[in-house]
Amino acid sequence: MRIYQKLFNHSNKKTNAFLKKSLCFGIILLFLIVPIKTVKSDCGTSLSKRDAQQLSFIHLDLLAWQSDYAPYLMGFQVIENYYDLGRRDIQHNDNIGEWRGRFCDIPDSSDIEEVLYDSQLDELIELREAAAKKHGETLYSLSDNTFAQVLQQNHCIETIDYLIYAKNCEKYCVQGDKWNDKKPLNADMAYYIAQGDKLFRRTDAPFLRLRYVYQMVRLAHYMKDYTQVLRIWDEFIPKTQRIQSIINYWALGHRAGALLKLGRRAEAAYLYAVIFRYCPSKRQQAFESFDIRTEREWQDCLGFCKNAPERAALYAIRASYDKAHALEDMAELYRLDPKNEHLDMLLIRETLRLEKIMLSAKYRNGRYDAATIQKTRDYLNRLTVFVGNVAAQNLVKKPALWRTTEAYLTLLNGDIRKALNDLIKARALAINDPLLQEQIDNYAMVARIIGLQMIDTKTGKINTYLDTTLTDIRNSNAYASDPDFETLLYEKLGIMYRQNGNNGAALLCQYSLGELETNPTLDVLNDLIALCQKREKTSFERELTLKGDSATIESDVWDLRGRYHLAHFQLEAAAEAFLRVPARERKRRFTPFTDHIKDCVMCLSSDTAGVMSRLTFVQQMLDLESRVRSMSVDPSMSASAAPYYYKLGLGYYNMTYFGNSSGLADAYRSGQTWQRIQKGSNVFPSKRSPLGNFEVLDCAIALNYFEKARVLSWNSDRELSAKAAFAAAKCQQNLFFMSTENRYKIGSRLAPDVPPPYRTYFELLKNYYGNTQFLGKARTECRYFDYYMRR
Repeated sequence: MRIYQKLFNHSNKKTNAFLKKSLCFGIILLFLIVPIKTVKSDCGTSLSKRDAQQLSFIHLDLLAWQSDYAPYLMGFQVIENYYDLGRRDIQHNDNIGEWRGRFCDIPDSSDIEEVLYDSQLDELIELREAAAKKHGETLYSLSDNTFAQVLQQNHCIETIDYLIYAKNCEKYCVQGDKWNDKKPLNADMAYYIAQGDKLFRRTDAPFLRLRYVYQMVRLAHYMKDYTQVLRIWDEFIPKTQRIQSIINYWALGHRAGALLKLGRRAEAAYLYAVIFRYCPSKRQQAFESFDIRTEREWQDCLGFCKNAPERAALYAIRASYDKAHALEDMAELYRLDPKNEHLDMLLIRETLRLEKIMLSAKYRNGRYDAATIQKTRDYLNRLTVFVGNVAAQNLVKKPALWRTTEAYLTLLNGDIRKALNDLIKARALAINDPLLQEQIDNYAMVARIIGLQMIDTKTGKINTYLDTTLTDIRNSNAYASDPDFETLLYEKLGIMYRQNGNNGAALLCQYSLGELETNPTLDVLNDLIALCQKREKTSFERELTLKGDSATIESDVWDLRGRYHLAHFQLEAAAEAFLRVPARERKRRFTPFTDHIKDCVMCLSSDTAGVMSRLTFVQQMLDLESRVRSMSVDPSMSASAAPYYYKLGLGYYNMTYFGNSSGLADAYRSGQTWQRIQKGSNVFPSKRSPLGNFEVLDCAIALNYFEKARVLSWNSDRELSAKAAFAAAKCQQNLFFMSTENRYKIGSRLAPDVPPPYRTYFELLKNYYGNTQFLGKARTECRYFDYYMRR
């Protein structure tokens, strides 16, 4: 089920603040689980809701959403733009909060924000002038601002001088017009570094001294003078008093960046880990910048750590970044601090990773290669052992979560019995955790579904209790809580039907009839007909074959079978199938004997008498074939057979992809087929059906009948002979379009350059039919043909 949909299932349990955070983090995990589901329709063409690409049964609220570390350990890169905005808000808010605390929480936060971020330089200069006056009221533009009032009334000159200095520095550290000219920019930045040095020495306030160092380090960083960044740090930081401030970490981030640029990667990574652990406003930046590439660098980085919490932060970051070391990093993190809050998040993250593979459509359909499957199972086994050991030692914050996850990993590996036993143990541990109880119910439902058996292993017969079991499953609260259970259930039933030799029922468990109609196979259609006609159906089989309130899909399947036979030019079998379709359901009407000089697949005929159903068409085609067979016996009647041969050719041509009645056999005529028509296949990829789209492309039978009509009418009816030759020329041209020699782009205004082997009928028309009225009409209506005639 889609992560964000699962989130809303639990929305009534959480506060508004929690919902907002959960929604954000839910979106983050879309890269882990993104199923594709749409609505099933018995006879429509929409994609089946059961054709899911990815299933997931992990309860979202198991994740530690309340932790600020969750988006980083789970993978925040998917919505980087969102977190850029979020990071800016955190930085603003932390900075504003720190300034407000320095002034005893007197100024309003919004007023501090206005002074820090929205004020102009001249406004700050006015404020300084007002603060410098010891007596009398002074008007200045920020006089209504509570922060400005505190600064003015208390004559905070040093503070205002810092704000003016910071405002001057800001334009060099935020991209803008000044960035277009690097030489004066660097000179200006060097000037303000020198100014910062003077102002630092003039003030004794620890809060301001630290911020001056930050501004100088920041300017040097944006100058890309990384050596100067370290020089400023080494010179000035020892002169500052250690105070609790976010600026310590902001400045440290610039030092780490300089070290990274200078090739001191291990030390830089260590500093980023410190920032990641202690500074939420710079956490994303630190996480993105952390970069360890070799084992030597990793060991050097660990050597900088001063305590176990710092080493734990390193392992947590690497576990999030480097999937190859995730399990080893989790084990080391557990050794350092079994109750570390990162462990639960990494546990769920790794389970999601494995679930993404083990429950993906590619895995479920057997499309992974053996090496990938083996590699995944090896990791799954190792993780399961680790999780089981952790659960048994009972040192983590939530042993029940680890026991539950162990059961699910075991289930993903196919050991249903052990998984169920582990879930029983987990349920006893989670007796006071309703959320985890729900998760256990979900996993138990997964086990129950994948453990279903249609054939009783003892008797070899279909299980009589299957209906009862299915009803019980589908009526349970766990099943109703997640639409993915329906996908899993139908997929499992499909597997069972396929193993029992019922391919039609198996496919109908996965797809709608509308999806099957674009490329049905005869064995599937026959199996579906047998299922519809089965006297003693299970309740599930009745549901599977139901159409509307009471009817079954049998007539639709007969129609599909008739179209299948027609697409393969099996007229007798098609007629037999179409006769099984009730007259009231033969709603589609076609004009397959309409004669067009130019192919027009969407043109409607004005000849209402020529409109007919599929059954009528097949019956008329059979009648025509019967006539020409009887006439061929009598040589004196052969010339009279020419019109019938021509009409047969029209029928066979118009039912192809190129004619005006392709819907006689094809379920869907796709314009995209033109782009793939020379691939040598009749089945093309289709968004409408995962089984592909079968198109009737064969013009060989039509060409044969047109040729017979042309020859037989050569002496008796030159106009008919010309029409037959022209129709045969179109068949030949289509054969060229389908050949690998074709480089013509359909829709081009240029005439297709048809090679000589595909141009024999055009040559016949040019050389032998020049005096016919039809040829003149064809040249008028078809400019391509006129071009060939004039060559």
